Formats: sequence, structure tokens, C-alpha cells
Amino acid sequence: MNPYLILAVVVGWGASVGGAFFYGQGVGKDSEIAGQAKINKAVLETREAAQQGAADAIAKLKPVNRTIVQRTEREVRENVRYSECVNTDGQLRNINAAIAGRAPEPAPGGVVPGNQ
Repeated sequence: MNPYLILAVVVGWGASVGGAFFYGQGVGKDSEIAGQAKINKAVLETREAAQQGAADAIAKLKPVNRTIVQRTEREVRENVRYSECVNTDGQLRNINAAIAGRAPEPAPGGVVPGNQ
């Protein structure tokens, strides 16, 4: 056999293996880039859906502010030592009524105290 022919076949085979390697590298990179793009798109869609869900839930909230002035002021005046100041039974009833959405009991005598 002709040694140049064998050399040409070996070089051609090596070139085809090298070309297949570089082609595979490029296809693998393209595949990885496409896969990562799909993952990024899914993450973005999930994040947007979560933000929309949170915004809808926040929009449904209806805050209710209740101020209990008369009885609390009276109790604070009675408990002068603030280190020992805790909620009394009357205050707890008013707080629980406010949490439950019920109107607190009116002040004794029905008179709001003025500025003294």
C-alpha cells in the first residue's frame, strides 16, 4: 500500500473527528443556552404570577382602625407606675372587642373627658 494514501486517510479521519468534536461543542453550547433561557423564562413568569397574586391579596385587605380613648386614658391615669402598667380586665375586654370588630362599651356616664 501507498504510505501517502494511509497518511491521507488518517489525517482525514482525524480532521473528521476534530470537526465532529467542535460541532458537538457548539451544539452543546446552543442547547445549554436554550435550556437556560427556558428556565429563566419560567422563573420570570413564576415571579410575575407571585407578585400579581400578592398584589391581589393586598388589594382585598380592608384595614379597620378602632381607637379606644376614654377607658385607656382613665386606666393610664390610675396606673402611675409605668413599669407595673399592664392591661386590666376592662382594657382586655375593649381590646378583644376591637379585634373582633364589635363596638366597645361606652364610657360610664356617656361623657367624653375634656382636656384638663
